[in-house]
Amino acid sequence: DRKFSSVAFPALGTGQGGVNPSAVADAMVGAVVDFVRKKHQKFVGSVKILIFQTNMLNEFHSNMKKRSGEEVEKGFFGKIKDFFGLGSEPQRTTNLVLEKEEFEAVVFQLCAETKTAVSEAKKRINKFILAEQAKNTITDQLINQFSQADVEELQSLQKELTVNIRLEKGREDQEPKIHLEGLTRDVFRAESAIRDIIRKVEKTENMRSRAKLVSKLVEWQCQDHSGSMVPFDIITNLQLEDALDKQQTVKINISSKTFTADPKLKKAYLPNGQNQLKLLRKDLKASGAPLPPHWEDMKGDIVKLFPLTVGSTEYNNVMGEVTKNGLALNIISIERVQNTTLWQSYQLLKKQMEVKNKHTNNESLLFHGTSSTSTALINSKGFNRSYAGMHGAMYGKGSYFAVDSAYSAGNYAKPDNRGHKRMYQARVLVGDYTQGSGTMITPPAKSRNPADLYDSVADRTNNPSMFVVFNDIQAYPEYLITFT
Repeated sequence: DRKFSSVAFPALGTGQGGVNPSAVADAMVGAVVDFVRKKHQKFVGSVKILIFQTNMLNEFHSNMKKRSGEEVEKGFFGKIKDFFGLGSEPQRTTNLVLEKEEFEAVVFQLCAETKTAVSEAKKRINKFILAEQAKNTITDQLINQFSQADVEELQSLQKELTVNIRLEKGREDQEPKIHLEGLTRDVFRAESAIRDIIRKVEKTENMRSRAKLVSKLVEWQCQDHSGSMVPFDIITNLQLEDALDKQQTVKINISSKTFTADPKLKKAYLPNGQNQLKLLRKDLKASGAPLPPHWEDMKGDIVKLFPLTVGSTEYNNVMGEVTKNGLALNIISIERVQNTTLWQSYQLLKKQMEVKNKHTNNESLLFHGTSSTSTALINSKGFNRSYAGMHGAMYGKGSYFAVDSAYSAGNYAKPDNRGHKRMYQARVLVGDYTQGSGTMITPPAKSRNPADLYDSVADRTNNPSMFVVFNDIQAYPEYLITFT
């Protein structure tokens, strides 16, 4: 009648007074089952029996087995939850429960002058116990990308922290969730560890996405024992390309052995210096989008900045975008950022977005203020949120771009020791966007298909002034503007 959604029955002290514990278990479980069957209620979704005495566990467990008519492989508490309808459809839900873990019971012996005092003490103890219990739910699209190793890590967490963890895979119209139950402090620790797993999965997914794009532009190959050149997998391909970009060596696996690769010298060798293998870098960009015709010769460099001539058409076009809303700046220089790999990756993503969205209105010219310490990384790697998204996370944990140059120039362009500030005019693939929120680490789904995500998020959907992107190659830093 009160429309409660959940109810808990503490079994503390049950079985005293000469009553058979088995009969108590049968009565308590039976009463709940009868209620569910007869009332056909639609409000109560969670019924729990809290058991504090070790000797009562087997009685309740046996009763549940008898009523469910099936052998129970999972832990006792998980069975209680499933029996009372807390489990979800098996094709989309995996219940991760403690595997018959038993914990030493805490026994309270109460002594008072009256039975009323004892009863009141028991009520208060029960209240304290229930107050220490916590439930939490983590919702994130990346949960669907958990590997078996990630699931095993969840299982280890629940055993270590004695927290019940239930993984609920998302339907087409629902986001995946992880449900936590246990002591408040343990639930907090478990949530922190699970969010670390989500961040790891996010990093892996971003790397895999970038690796696929880079593999369409560059192919690294290795000479095998027969002398033939064999392509690397896309992850190793990305590692080699990044190492070349940084002018560094990198550890790679070839035939189950760890080699040190020097992309600049096009060689890979074992620690003892033997078994040197020849590496080959095959440029595939000829089959991709052409480079802008106004770009200057890179002369073998991967990244290069070219200052624009004051008064040139290109210079005036950039100035027009910067000042069109009335912003007045003392411009020191405008430099064109030429990064072949980043440009090709950006153009490839742009083509993919046009196919996915079935329109070509996906690109915007936006602004991003930054500090002098971040420009070298942005020029080389693009707007990676680890160093480009340091402006807070009001609308999502990504890289932020402003429609109005005054916002970036005034709020986020940090002066160096000479008072010089820096701001990028960037090409950004905003695509189809929606309202952002501070908890987002990816755009939300825009349909019942959880893989069909929005391309970006904004501060508002009507005439937005700020966009947030979550993919490192979704924005190209076209011009670096230095000003005071």
